[in-house]
Amino acid sequence: MKAIRLVFLLMIGMMFFYFHYSTQTNASSSAFKIAILPDTQIYAESYPNIFNAQTQWIVDNSQAQNIKFVLHEGDITNKNSTTQWQVAQNAMRKLDGVVPYSVVPGNHDIGTNGSSDTRNTILYNTYFPLSHYSGTSTFGGVYTAEPTKYDNNYHTFSAGGTNWLVLSLEFGPRDPVLDWANQVVSSHPNHRVIVVTHTYMFYDETRHNAGHSWNPHSYGLASGAGGVNDGEEMWNKFVKLHPNISFVLNGHVLDDGEGRRVSIGDHGNKVYQMLSNYQMQTNGGNGYLRLLEIDPVNGTVKASSYSPYLNQYKSDWQNDFLYTNVELGTPAAPTKPVLLDNFNDGNLSGWTIVDEGTISAPSSWSSSGGRAVQASNIYGPDVPSVDNRKGTFAYYNKTAAMNWNNYSVEAILKSTDNDGIGLMFYYKDPNNYYKVDLDSERNFRKLFKMKNGVETTLATSAGAYTVGADMTLKATVRYGKITVTLNGANLFGTVTDSDLTGGTVAMYSWGSQNAYYEDVRVQPANALMTDDFNDNNINGWTVVDEGTINAPSAWSVVRGEVGQTSNIYGPDVSSTNNRKGTFAYYNNSGAFSWTNYSYSAILRSTDDDGIGLMFRYQNQNNYYKLDLDKQRNFAKLFKVVNGVETMIATATAPGYTQGANSNLEVKVIGNQIQVFQDGKDIFGGPVTDNSLTTGTVALYCWGNQNSYFDDVSVYPL
Repeated sequence: MKAIRLVFLLMIGMMFFYFHYSTQTNASSSAFKIAILPDTQIYAESYPNIFNAQTQWIVDNSQAQNIKFVLHEGDITNKNSTTQWQVAQNAMRKLDGVVPYSVVPGNHDIGTNGSSDTRNTILYNTYFPLSHYSGTSTFGGVYTAEPTKYDNNYHTFSAGGTNWLVLSLEFGPRDPVLDWANQVVSSHPNHRVIVVTHTYMFYDETRHNAGHSWNPHSYGLASGAGGVNDGEEMWNKFVKLHPNISFVLNGHVLDDGEGRRVSIGDHGNKVYQMLSNYQMQTNGGNGYLRLLEIDPVNGTVKASSYSPYLNQYKSDWQNDFLYTNVELGTPAAPTKPVLLDNFNDGNLSGWTIVDEGTISAPSSWSSSGGRAVQASNIYGPDVPSVDNRKGTFAYYNKTAAMNWNNYSVEAILKSTDNDGIGLMFYYKDPNNYYKVDLDSERNFRKLFKMKNGVETTLATSAGAYTVGADMTLKATVRYGKITVTLNGANLFGTVTDSDLTGGTVAMYSWGSQNAYYEDVRVQPANALMTDDFNDNNINGWTVVDEGTINAPSAWSVVRGEVGQTSNIYGPDVSSTNNRKGTFAYYNNSGAFSWTNYSYSAILRSTDDDGIGLMFRYQNQNNYYKLDLDKQRNFAKLFKVVNGVETMIATATAPGYTQGANSNLEVKVIGNQIQVFQDGKDIFGGPVTDNSLTTGTVALYCWGNQNSYFDDVSVYPL
């Protein structure tokens, strides 16, 4: 009888497993799966049977489920002890020769008793040594500065007709590790990249950043050489820079242990970022693991959470979700630069030198070893100068470059002195340009404007550069908005200035003997605008309150995300059209002439009323508006022309999931409007209307306390 019961239970389990997948997915033959193991620390400490059940299930189902790779997100152990490492090794070694896999250290795998007081990973590398992976078919390499360690590693494999690269990075990666990661990803342009690191996303659907609990900066290892980087810093210094990064996966974060968002990188590519961590649940997680089903033919990514220990799936929105219209083929090539000079030809052909300083003149420019070099101490008017400084610069002298606008200029700079070094852009002549000046001795970074020979300081911040170290300086100017980053960190936020309309680029030096420049790159800034609000202000946006109940609105920026926390609305609670709430429109004068574009943003609400986007906005009486309402179960598209509102499309839909990030994209070309929510066409196809032809964009909410907006971008179509 016991045997009969056991067979019956097994049959029920198999039926459940089959039913779950056969009814919830329609995968193509190209689909494959990635299995993700988050935070197994409690299993290694107290429940080795659960750890073994996870990996044994993967082994037993690798072919039936077409599992192509297994990723461990770190915190393999809890106390970094030999006993726990032995448990982990026994469990993970079951995968050997069956499914390729990689591991990465979490904070509990590092330092004394797993405290991450130092970056000591001796036990990690003892039980998961480089030698165990270096001979496998998928192994690609490790961090070159630590050639005997497996702390930072990458693997490659092919699946679904696409080449993939899995890049595993240590807890709170150090700056030099991110430099290496940038090189690895750049050298594999035809691979789609999955980044795995122990912490990156936070449970509030934002990236791990300042003010969040369990931030890498709060651990002892943060004081070590190279420091640490949290999720937001990784995004700015690494992830967003590459067109071929598709996924970032992490564990670590507690609370509900779930979080996700889709962000748009610098090349217009979507990056799917996901947190999964089950350790807070019974038995340290009850054996749940995350499965990603990737289907290149259908362009879908389905996430599910399954426990081999319980033989159960989770069915809530955070553990069972689907992304559609996902780019999963060979990555598109990055935008071709209009200028790329690596000086490997050994000359400065194409550059014109201008000496303005008179002390220690003349300058001494040359090209050597793949770098432009300026070896003179030329400066003026005197040593204490912190503005109106006259040094030397070399500008790119092609005629067409004098008309460049809306671009980014980037270069690797180094100085073995400690005085002024930087870049100039929108250069027309010695009396008209923008200049970024970095000075280590005087501890400043400054952005200047020279207009008709008069210099103005546009922005300044304190900080020195490291003498003798390479640093990547990048300035981006698009439609009167200027951002400057140093090694990926934003120096001044977003600076608004439209006095200069275009020009070429230049390399600049002041009193800096042995200043070096390499890989000078100029690329079009394709976006009409982007705003990630990481400067923690809403500059460039104008707030308009139309509702009168619970007015006024309350817009602010917290941790790089716009929030509107008032319940402002009108005319009444039951309204489903002609609703008057609050909105913030992008107020750049040129934006009112935008015609055909793609407008996207991340939206989130912990309330259940109206939230959405407005576009082709001309004034309060003329615009299009997308309004999503969870409580009233609708998605509606309105036009307002000469103050008269008309609904032009509607769909019965839940509107959105409370507390979850929702990716909205509006594409407007001529008289065709198409709206996507998390990749799904809300209205089933283009909506036709030719009432409004140009206008800017806006963020909108109605009766919706705690509405959040982030990663706003507009690209021309």
